[in-house]
Amino acid sequence: VNITYKILYNDAVAMTGGQHLDGGLTPQMIVEQMLAERVTKVVVVSDEPEKYEHGTFPQSVDVFHRRDLDTVQKTLRDIEGVTVLVYDQTCAAEKRRRRKRGTFPDPDKRVLINTDVCEGCGDCSKKSNCVAVSPKETALGTKRAIDQSACNKDFSCVNGFCPSFVTVHGAKVKKSKTGITPDAVTLALFGALPTPKQPALAKPYTMLVTGVGGTGVVTIAAVLGQAAHIDGKGFGGIEMAGLAQKGGPVACHMRIAAKSEDIHAIRAGVGSADFVLGCDLVVTASTKVLDVIRPDHTAVVYSPHETNVAQFTLNADYKLPGGALARAIEDRVRKGPIAAVDAQHYAVRLFGDSIAANMFMVGFAAQLGYIPVSIDAIEQAIELNGASVDMSRNAFRMGRLAAHDRAALDRLVAVDAAPSVPAVLETFESILAHRMGLLTDYQDAAYAKRYEATVRRIADLEKSKTPGMKGLAEASAKGLYKLMAYKDEYEVGRMYSSPSFMAQLDAQFSDYRTLEFHLAPPLLARKNKATGEPEKMRFGRWMLSAFGVLAKGKRFRGTALDAFGYTAERRLEREMIVNYEGVLGEIGERLSPANHKTATALAALALDVKGFGHVKLRNHELAKEREKMLLAQLRNPSPAPVLRAAE
Repeated sequence: VNITYKILYNDAVAMTGGQHLDGGLTPQMIVEQMLAERVTKVVVVSDEPEKYEHGTFPQSVDVFHRRDLDTVQKTLRDIEGVTVLVYDQTCAAEKRRRRKRGTFPDPDKRVLINTDVCEGCGDCSKKSNCVAVSPKETALGTKRAIDQSACNKDFSCVNGFCPSFVTVHGAKVKKSKTGITPDAVTLALFGALPTPKQPALAKPYTMLVTGVGGTGVVTIAAVLGQAAHIDGKGFGGIEMAGLAQKGGPVACHMRIAAKSEDIHAIRAGVGSADFVLGCDLVVTASTKVLDVIRPDHTAVVYSPHETNVAQFTLNADYKLPGGALARAIEDRVRKGPIAAVDAQHYAVRLFGDSIAANMFMVGFAAQLGYIPVSIDAIEQAIELNGASVDMSRNAFRMGRLAAHDRAALDRLVAVDAAPSVPAVLETFESILAHRMGLLTDYQDAAYAKRYEATVRRIADLEKSKTPGMKGLAEASAKGLYKLMAYKDEYEVGRMYSSPSFMAQLDAQFSDYRTLEFHLAPPLLARKNKATGEPEKMRFGRWMLSAFGVLAKGKRFRGTALDAFGYTAERRLEREMIVNYEGVLGEIGERLSPANHKTATALAALALDVKGFGHVKLRNHELAKEREKMLLAQLRNPSPAPVLRAAE
């Protein structure tokens, strides 16, 4: 039979907690068995192919790096008969477990995305398929950032064809710079915290804790169960977990009673929960969780933090409907007790790790009186659990402080608070002023004036030809800027030379040894034989000096002295500006109320042309196909329906 089997070897039973494999099965043994069963071809793919010395496998077995996986699969597809690909890579969830225990190598480096350089094209998400590549909202749209707490350190994201990636060696993730350790804060503030009143246990108290896999949701259930035991109370718990996938939904049902004999069922039924602790917004707003809430009775504490979801790795433009999800929770609770706290924000600011967020949530809920076990019992249970005891205990205490005196906690984290995310620029005038300033820095004032003249003309025509209608002027202002501010070598150099790059480094890391830049210079980068795409190269910290030199070369942009301007990519980028200005001219001539919506969509198309090199070319070709359709609609708009007086 013409078929290829892929055998995954992750050296652990990872889906059920990471137990060791019985029998000592190895990739070598698997390969030998496959050959003994007369498989036509066997290959091995690994993220560490160098660990297999020559002679480890029979001569007929080839070993490849994981980056060649797609090419290897296509090769096996064309071989007649049964073929086998043995994929050797430790499970990502298991890597995190072992690194926490100090039993697995922890690379002494981190990845940073230069937000200014990033185009938000999503190629890094496609290359890595990793939820640690998370959305970052900016005044120029959604870009990318690395969630350092979720990063698996396989560094496949740097293969995204983009010069924004920097590996920071010897990096230490920054924590609060207040100079006050959580323990010192405890001595100063926690003595005054009142002991919360616990819920009555005349009948079993039903709780539901929701979150995502890999963030300690099951640990919360274990800690509360141990705390109930310490208090001499009955406890029952069951976890509804999405296997071991990080980011998968997890719901822990718990019942606490005065005596174990009082607990006859554990899982919360429809409208039966007394308390819901929502550590993740998406899971908490799901139908299954909302169903257990009894309006006007069930207390709810949730985090409004928008955790990255898998859809974002597949769709570069996906946006989580956070506001709608929060409203769904509040609508279900109605007038019942409800509170929201962005525990992830506090966890990262105080501890440099979002893993502390869930224990922060427990402290917040306990101080509000929604957990029927004592504070002392919970702290003892945290110590007995043995995992990151100091951080977990201090996160619990900080959560209590947030519930009692949020202002006091805010004063602690405000000392080194990160700059706020730039507000989305909504009005035409604010967009215009903002982009003109950027284009002046990009080239010069004359370049910015050219931009202003074009978009103001469209704004004036929109007012005169389609009074009361909005959107076209704003779309034109954003679209033309996107094309005029194309990121050539001079601009990338300017952005890395800008103080904002070092500010990004300082905001995330308190210390680092050196930097490494991942670039694909047009004259130096080799092309991948299988894909034909340029491969990125690594450059040391000395590139910062080279970036400074490149930044000064912007005055040559578009002139005969522009050495980079002769490449096909740069010629296309200049051509796109001229073509777009022509499209805007036609929009201005043909604009009417009947085609205003089409005109706005046509003007916004430029925003889809994101990325660098072949990624940008692919997006440009897709945009051109849609442009043909929209131009046809602009030129021949469907007539608006004529309503009769009776209608």
